[in-house]
Amino acid sequence: MPSSPPPTPLPRARLRRGAWVLYDLANTVYAATLTFLFTPFAKTALGNDLRLIGITSLASMLVAGLLAPVFGVLIDQTTRTSRYLVIATLLCIAALAGFAVDGGPAWLLACFFVANVTYNLGLLFYNALLTAVAEPGREGRLSGLGTGIGYFGTILVLVLLLDLAVPTTTKFVVAALLFLVAALPCLVLVRDQRPPRATAAGQAWRQAFRQLHTTLRELPQHRSLLWFLLGNFCLVDVLNTAILYFADFTVTVFQPATTAGTALLFGQSCSSDGLLKLIGLLLNGMALVFGIVQGRWTDRAPLAVLRASAVALLLALVGGTLFGGNSVLGYALTLGVCGAFGLSGVWTAGRKMVVLLAPKERIGEVFGLYSITVKLSVLGSAIYGFVEFHAGAKPAMLAQAVQLLIALACLAMVRMPRDEPVTPS
Repeated sequence: MPSSPPPTPLPRARLRRGAWVLYDLANTVYAATLTFLFTPFAKTALGNDLRLIGITSLASMLVAGLLAPVFGVLIDQTTRTSRYLVIATLLCIAALAGFAVDGGPAWLLACFFVANVTYNLGLLFYNALLTAVAEPGREGRLSGLGTGIGYFGTILVLVLLLDLAVPTTTKFVVAALLFLVAALPCLVLVRDQRPPRATAAGQAWRQAFRQLHTTLRELPQHRSLLWFLLGNFCLVDVLNTAILYFADFTVTVFQPATTAGTALLFGQSCSSDGLLKLIGLLLNGMALVFGIVQGRWTDRAPLAVLRASAVALLLALVGGTLFGGNSVLGYALTLGVCGAFGLSGVWTAGRKMVVLLAPKERIGEVFGLYSITVKLSVLGSAIYGFVEFHAGAKPAMLAQAVQLLIALACLAMVRMPRDEPVTPS
């Protein structure tokens, strides 16, 4: 039996934790680029039709969702998590830069497809490295710190890129460079701490498929894990929709008010671009704060954080629909603040839940199952695109409430394991 690696010296351990946290910022740059730059850009390029974006998003997530559980088992079989993260990250960055190439609608959608698949597979490998850098019992704090710092990536996009006096295609290249710079420390410094396994590639793939088949067959016996995965599916379905369509929804519902000069905040009129930046900064600034604050709570009661996040997202959804186009302040306080709590809480608590529910030697496998709920939760984005096209933005937003109610019902069935580790003081 191979011996365990020696304990990592404290200064180096802190450096590796910082590098892991910084990667959360890097991948949020990609998500923010989709929200604030790609979706408006692609909507114009595709003749103001969001349906092709929704269909491409659905297809890319389906592919990522089918690959994620296999790769989840594979990284347990090979412990080559870091290598796979490097490959996925570099492919995503290349596809993001490809948005800048004028190759027509087909090229744009192809780059979006590749970027989305590799970005989401990269998240699987990144999440699986949490236990390689976090102290036992403190995974929630590090997860929350990563979530919070990650939203600073969106602030970077809003502050540095949104008003940059260059074509949008150039902004895509700058975003790709930001992604690369922020990701490099994690790609270089963070390694899977489990003993390396000299498993042949073909044998590892065969073992991965066999183990995945066994796990899926036995999943109904693990009721809490099953209910958690179903609830997480519904929660992230709403989050994926929000990431993709937030900017378009905000601009659309407030367009009559911003054009007429009646979109007022404390007596000051807001332009369309100014309003989008204001709400975006508020949402992501609050998500940064909530992510850091939620970390300690998550280590003590991750399920409570997840349930509270679902309620917060429901309030954000209803508030955004009610106040959108009518009250800038009401929109900011509901969709902005409540949405920020829900966004940060789902990611922070979700990763902690996986750590608690997964055996240590199968952490990649359970993160692979968790990734299914993240990757395949794209029904909301496809529904939003079709409903928005036929009935408008507000009905499309309100249609997401069904998933949140189902999520709350599933999370009510979850019971935490009795042998949950005690959090260090």
